[in-house]
Amino acid sequence: MTRGAAARTLIATAIVVSMVAVACGGGDSGKRVVLVDFSHDEFATFALANFPNNIAVTQGQTVEFRQTWTGEPHTITGGASITGILRPLKNWLTLFDTYGVLRAKNPGLPDPENAGNTTFAEFAAAVKVAQPRDVGERFVNAWRALRAAGVGLPDLDTPPATPLTDVNKTIDEVSNTAFEGLGFAMDNDGNITQNLGQPCYLRTGTPPEDPGKPCAKVDQRQPAFDGTHAFYNSGILPYEGPRGNTYRVPIAADAKPGTYLFYCAIHGPSQMTTVEVRRRGAKVPSQHQVTREARNEIDDLMAPLEKVYRSAHDKGEIDFGGRKLKGPFAGLASDAAGHVAINEFLPKRLTVKAGEPVTWRMMGSDHTITFDVPKYFPIVDFKSTGGIRMNPKLRAPAGGAPPMPEQQGQGPVKIDGGTYDGDGFWSTGVVGAQPFIEYTLRVSKPGTYDYACLIHPPMVGKLVVTAG
Repeated sequence: MTRGAAARTLIATAIVVSMVAVACGGGDSGKRVVLVDFSHDEFATFALANFPNNIAVTQGQTVEFRQTWTGEPHTITGGASITGILRPLKNWLTLFDTYGVLRAKNPGLPDPENAGNTTFAEFAAAVKVAQPRDVGERFVNAWRALRAAGVGLPDLDTPPATPLTDVNKTIDEVSNTAFEGLGFAMDNDGNITQNLGQPCYLRTGTPPEDPGKPCAKVDQRQPAFDGTHAFYNSGILPYEGPRGNTYRVPIAADAKPGTYLFYCAIHGPSQMTTVEVRRRGAKVPSQHQVTREARNEIDDLMAPLEKVYRSAHDKGEIDFGGRKLKGPFAGLASDAAGHVAINEFLPKRLTVKAGEPVTWRMMGSDHTITFDVPKYFPIVDFKSTGGIRMNPKLRAPAGGAPPMPEQQGQGPVKIDGGTYDGDGFWSTGVVGAQPFIEYTLRVSKPGTYDYACLIHPPMVGKLVVTAG
């Protein structure tokens, strides 16, 4: 067995322990478990997905969402109004996700955002031979489904010589309109919105338009899900305390049979679960079958990350965007997989001379590089009064670190963090950019320094500074 295969076996074992445990002492009939997010057993990760993507239950059963706390907050947000918005988005999500995979595997595929003089006919011809073919077929099927739904996209089978930039403009306009109406529990400045960040259950209507106003207390009490609620929202899932990392959706005994969609109001509809409610007594997959499907989905997502991690860990470099990148790394991503990334500093231990620059390549997500981290640093603050906020020390640079600059062009963002004198709290603040950031820092005082990412708790490193 290869090391990768052994790792997947360990993952499978961990999932079985996590999910099948519900059968112990309570039987298999009353509960089905959905995993929210995931961290690999060999290295820290996040996965902006729920596992499995689809689940079936009967009237009277319970769907239990179990969060793995990776530092990424999540919600479980659904209801009739949300299902109505999400259902048409599935083809758009498939279109975007599959083309991202195809471009990673086929560097010659055009970038629709920077198409130059490429025609749609040239684009269609390239897509039809792109590998892997199963992903290409999913892209083509999503494209055809959108055309069948009335979206004004050209025919891939008889493609015109229309400029690809014109087609991409149509895609942007129509898809942006399709996504309107979905609320988010975090604003553009990284602040939690109270109208979606706090729980809310409404028979009719929508949450308050004011992002600073939560739903009324009476509407924050969770009822059984019967399929008729317009809005059914967990709010930000707590990661500690009596309800930490667990959110149960009891299906009412008289729930309306049908298919209902739930998404994460932090990370958007790419993190979605389809819940099919069937009549009491109907046959549904067992917890063992649900576990197996979740395991298969996780294996598929984690496989590219295992390859990236091994390369970074063993060789100190990775293949990314058609070129080799050398460490040190602060976070890792694979251009062959979306919605997942590695939360690790690699190597975990660095040695430099006092005043010597060290440059991290920061990728995969927003991160911080922070020294003198407090022993307890809650990322999300759940106030006793019901309010929810991000830790105010999280986002801003501290200790003299510069603010995040605006990105110019398509290349990496380069930031010079100056010099840390070795005393007190110092942080880059939350930074992130595509394809990655090159962050340079010097430490003037010899010593051994622990540092961490404030967002992702398992992401820690050690910097040994020797005398010059």
